[in-house]
Amino acid sequence: MRVSCSWLKNYVSLDGITPEELAESLTLRSQEVEGVFPLAQGENLVIGEVLSVSPHEKADKLVVCEVDVKKKRLTIICGAPNVRQGQKVAVALPGATLAHGLRIEKTEIRGVVSEGMIASLTELGIDYKYHHEDGIHVLHHTAPAGEDAMAYLFFNDTVLDLDITPNRADLLSMIGVAHDVAAIFNRDVKIPKPKIVTAKMENPLTIETETKACKSYYGRVLDDVTIGESPRWMRSRLIAAGIRPINNVVDITNYVMLETGQPLHAFDYDKVGEERVLVREAKKGETFTTLDDEERKLEEGDILITNGKEPIALGGVMGGAETEVTEETTSILLESAAFDPRRIRRTSGRLGLKSESSLRFERGIDPAMTRYALDRAAALLAVYASTSIRDGIKYFDNHENKRSPIELSLEKLNRVLGSDFDTAHVQDVLQRLSFPFEEKDGIFVVDPPSRRQDINTYQDLIEEIGRLSDYNILPATLPTTVSRGGLTDYQRFKRRTRHILADLGFDETMTYALREKERVYDLAKDKEKEPVSLSKPLSRAHQTLVLTPLHGLFDVAAHNRARKTEAIHIYEIGKCYEEEGETEMLGILMCGSYRTHRWQKHAPTSFFTLKGIIESLADALRFSPLIFTSTTIGNYHPHQCAIIKAQGEEIGHIGKVHPEYADAHDLKDVHLAEIDLEKAYELGRERSAYTPVPKHPGMQRDIALLVDESINAEAIKRTARECAGEMLAAIHVFDLYEGDKLPKGKKSLAFRLRFEDAEKTLQADTTDKLVQEIVKALEEEHGAIQR
Repeated sequence: MRVSCSWLKNYVSLDGITPEELAESLTLRSQEVEGVFPLAQGENLVIGEVLSVSPHEKADKLVVCEVDVKKKRLTIICGAPNVRQGQKVAVALPGATLAHGLRIEKTEIRGVVSEGMIASLTELGIDYKYHHEDGIHVLHHTAPAGEDAMAYLFFNDTVLDLDITPNRADLLSMIGVAHDVAAIFNRDVKIPKPKIVTAKMENPLTIETETKACKSYYGRVLDDVTIGESPRWMRSRLIAAGIRPINNVVDITNYVMLETGQPLHAFDYDKVGEERVLVREAKKGETFTTLDDEERKLEEGDILITNGKEPIALGGVMGGAETEVTEETTSILLESAAFDPRRIRRTSGRLGLKSESSLRFERGIDPAMTRYALDRAAALLAVYASTSIRDGIKYFDNHENKRSPIELSLEKLNRVLGSDFDTAHVQDVLQRLSFPFEEKDGIFVVDPPSRRQDINTYQDLIEEIGRLSDYNILPATLPTTVSRGGLTDYQRFKRRTRHILADLGFDETMTYALREKERVYDLAKDKEKEPVSLSKPLSRAHQTLVLTPLHGLFDVAAHNRARKTEAIHIYEIGKCYEEEGETEMLGILMCGSYRTHRWQKHAPTSFFTLKGIIESLADALRFSPLIFTSTTIGNYHPHQCAIIKAQGEEIGHIGKVHPEYADAHDLKDVHLAEIDLEKAYELGRERSAYTPVPKHPGMQRDIALLVDESINAEAIKRTARECAGEMLAAIHVFDLYEGDKLPKGKKSLAFRLRFEDAEKTLQADTTDKLVQEIVKALEEEHGAIQR
C-alpha cells in the first residue's frame, strides 16, 4: 500500500511530523514501511507558455521554442514531437535538478543557446505506465505562467510504501492508515461526509440475490455523465498510490476504493438493458467476456452480476466488456457490494485476474463502508462529472453486523506481555484506537469496530495494546518451560551428517520444494511415484512438490556456473513428497574440480570421487558397507549410474548426469547422489553397538585378479566375504587396470584383504590358506584368474 502524505493529511493532522518520523513510527507500532520517496523530482520548475515554435536550422529533429515564464522570455531547444505554439508546459530553468540527478544548465546546441528544458512527466520521475505520454507534458490552458509547476501538478508529495500483512486489511485504505496514525500520535480522525443532492427521477432498480456469497449489494443510478479528465489533485494521488489515471468516472471509483477500502464498479446503465440486478452463481460451462475482451470459462461457485438474463460482471473480480463505461456513456449504474473472500480468491486466482479490487475483497472489507463508499463516489461524480443522482438507493444487506464483545483482564494482559500496565494506560490505548469498551474491576469488555475485522480474540487485543504501547518498553525476559530442551537421536544424526559433509568441503543449500510439473521427474529415480500438485499454485514454475532435492541442487549449480564458479560441491537435506507422505532425503552434487587436502592439486571430479564421498559418509555414520550396483535412470549417464545398497537394503542412487541434459543447462560433468536419510539412520542405529578393539594383531594380503569386463568389484568382494566368513575383516579395491597388455574383454582388479581372529594371533599359513580358498572360490564363481 503506497500512502501519499499530502492525501493522508486530509484525515489526520501530521503537524510536526516529518515523513521519515512517520515511517519510523509506523514500522515500530504498525506495519513495516519499506520505502520513503518523493512522488516526483523537480527543483526550479515553473509553468511556461509556448509563444512560438520554429525549426532548428542545423537539426531536423529539433525545434526552437520561445517560452514565456512571466518574468522573462526564454529560448529553449526541444526535440519532443508534440510541442506546439500556445501550449502551457513545465519548464526546467537553468540550475534545475530533475529525476535521476539530471541537472539543467544553459547550453549551446548547434549554434543556438538553450535557456532551459521543457519537461516530460518521465523526466520528473513519473513512471511511463502512469501517463503513457510520448513527449512533453501539456498543462491545462488555464495554468498560470510563472507559477511553481510542481505545486500546480500536486507533485510536491512524499510517498510511504507500506508492507501490509494479510491480517491488516484495514490498512488497504487511507482512512484505515489514518486511524493507525491517529492512534500512534494521539490525534483525531476526520472522515469526509458526502453531500448527496438527488434529482426528482427515482432509481428504478430492483436488486436481488440467489447466493449467500454476496453479503450486500448497493446500487445508485446517475444521469447526465460528462466523461473527461479528473482533477489534478486526484490524478496525482492516484499516481502516488500506484494507479494510472484514466477518466473522471474510473478515477473516482478507484479514488474512493483507495480512500475507504471498498471496491466500486461503474456500469454503462444504458447497456445494462434491464432495470434489475440479480446476483447468482455461475453455471458449469458458462462463459463470460470480461473488460479485457477475454472470454472466461466459469465454474460453479463463481459469482456473477446479471441483469436478470445476461451476465454483466464477474462479481468482485472484473466487469464485463458489454457494459464498459466509454466516452459515449451518459448514465451509469454505480455498484458497491461485499462478496465472500474465499470465493473471490478462488475465482481471481484461477483466472489470473488479480487486481486492487480483488485484493481487498480477498482480505475482507469493512461492511460499514459499503453504503458510505457509494455515497462518497456519487457525491464526487456530481462535482467532477456533472452527474445528477437519481433519488433512492436500491440494495440488500445480509450482514450480521453484531460482533461478540471481547473480554480481557488487566492481569491477563500483563501476564502475557510481561508488562505492568495500569488501568488508566489501557483505557488511554483503547480510546486512541477508537475501540468502544467498558471497564469494571480491571476487566475490559471491548466491542471491536467493523473496520477491524481482524480483532476477534483477547490475543488480538493484547497485540494491539502491546504495539501501541511500544514493544521497546516491554521487559526482555526469557520464556519459562517445564521441560529441558535437547535434540533427538535423529536430529543429532542429521547434524553429524552436516558436519561431516562440511569437513569434506561441501556447502549446504536450501531450495524451493516446488517446481514445474513437467520437470518433476527429470532427476528422480522412481518414475512411478505420483507427485503432489497444488490446486492453486502461485506460478507455473511452482506448481508441484519435488520428488527429490536433486532438482534444487542442479538449479543452484547452473546458477553458480553461469557466474563463473568452477568448483561446485553442495548438498541439501530435503524431502521427497508423495501422496502417502514425506521422506527426508540427502542430495549431493559435485561439479568441476575437487581436492581432499590443501596441499593437493585440484583434480576433475568423477563418479568415483563422489562414490568415495558417499563411502566416507557411510563409514562415519555406521551404515556401511555399501554395495553399488549398476543401473540406468532417466537423465543419467547409462554407464555411470548405480543403485546404493546398505546391508542388503536399497537406500539411494549415484550417477553422472547425462551429457545432453547437462549441456542443455550449460553444465558439464555433473555428478549426483541421493540417500534416504531415514533408512540410513535406522541402519546406522542398528549397528551402533560397541565393538571391542582387536586384542590380537591381524594380517594383510594383496591379490590381483584377471576377470571379465562385465564383473564388478562388489561381486568379487561379496564372494570373498562368503568364503572367508568373519575372519575377513575388510576388503578394498586399490587398483584397476584396463589396457592393450590384457586379453580383449578382460580387466585387472587388485584387492587388499585384512584378516583378523578375535581369539588368537593369526599364523601366516592360516592366512595363506584362506587366501587360496578365496581365489579358488572366485575362479569357480566368476572365472577369475590370479595374476
